[in-house]
Amino acid sequence: MNFKKTLKSIVYPVTVLSVITLLSIIVSVYALYVSFTHSSEFGIYVAVLIPISIILILFYIIDRFLVKKVTYYKLIIAELIIGVFIFLLISFLGSSTNVNFHTSKDYILVIFDANEDSISKFNKKGLFGKELNIYNTNKVHLNKTMCLIKNLKINNPKDWKGVYYTEGTYVKNSDSIKYIYVFKLSEDANYQKVNFVKHSKVYIDSLIRQEIK
Repeated sequence: MNFKKTLKSIVYPVTVLSVITLLSIIVSVYALYVSFTHSSEFGIYVAVLIPISIILILFYIIDRFLVKKVTYYKLIIAELIIGVFIFLLISFLGSSTNVNFHTSKDYILVIFDANEDSISKFNKKGLFGKELNIYNTNKVHLNKTMCLIKNLKINNPKDWKGVYYTEGTYVKNSDSIKYIYVFKLSEDANYQKVNFVKHSKVYIDSLIRQEIK
């Protein structure tokens, strides 16, 4: 009888947090099962899900205490508000400003020398993110201030397996111009010398010089 009463107190009344915690445990167990029996690549998901589940269980313990002290509907509303706030916060912190290149060239060049408002060219991505898709060219000029954006991501074509990425400054007439250069690496031994040349600042500066002359 005490066991049934204890079990009932653990499960009932059902709250938002209890449902989320249960789902988290189920997903974590499934990820563990797949990781051990089918694919070890799932280990990265397990490494993320297990800590989340543990945190949710700790909050669930607090939830079981509060459900006895706080009016049920007030607790539900509070959990919904907190849940929405956490979702928005995670979405905001995980958002980014993406520049996506779709090119057959073997390098990408982003030059921060434009005076116009570049951000207006970006499309909305998710709740807080933005993205700009670049087609038919491997170069783009963005507003000077965009190099200060911390969550700016330059995304090379998906078929590039290895890349050389560098950020630097090109000086012209005492004017410092920021840039981002991404080069597609080749594993072919015959291209190793080409890789070395295209990594050099002299080569990168020559590309920028052609763009802003």
